[in-house]
Amino acid sequence: METPKKRFFIFRWIDKLTDIGGAIAAFFLGVIACIITYEVVMRKFFNSPTSWVGETSVYMWMVVGLLGAAFALKNDSHFGITTFIDQLSAKNRSRIQIVTKCMGLIYSIIFIFKGYEMAVTSYELEDISSGLMAMPLWIPCMMVPIGGLLLSLQFINKIAEEFSD
Repeated sequence: METPKKRFFIFRWIDKLTDIGGAIAAFFLGVIACIITYEVVMRKFFNSPTSWVGETSVYMWMVVGLLGAAFALKNDSHFGITTFIDQLSAKNRSRIQIVTKCMGLIYSIIFIFKGYEMAVTSYELEDISSGLMAMPLWIPCMMVPIGGLLLSLQFINKIAEEFSD
């Protein structure tokens, strides 16, 4: 049995942070299932649809998608077509993995800055949702840079793993 490699504190910290994000995403996924079930029951059996479930579930889906992306990257549970990569030597496969992870990191960093710009603009304009909740939109918009930050950290972690292998 092979002994696991010792990793630097920062990489373990990134994994813990990503796990917390994944747990939050899973929690909100459960809440979404419950409130949509509630909506269906209220609409179908009591002819009394809610005014808040649609808008609330959209905001929660943002949390699930944006925090869950880093968790999926950490656990290599995203989908990929590896037909070409599987044909390469281990050295070339590692090189391709490093390049693609660097590209993902660049994308995630852009995601942070553009998401932050979007949230600040929404805050400055005092933009609110058009639904009955009248949610200040800077709040759900902040999920974009937060999710981008988690994803960036996880890409850094994955790049470091490629170099340590």
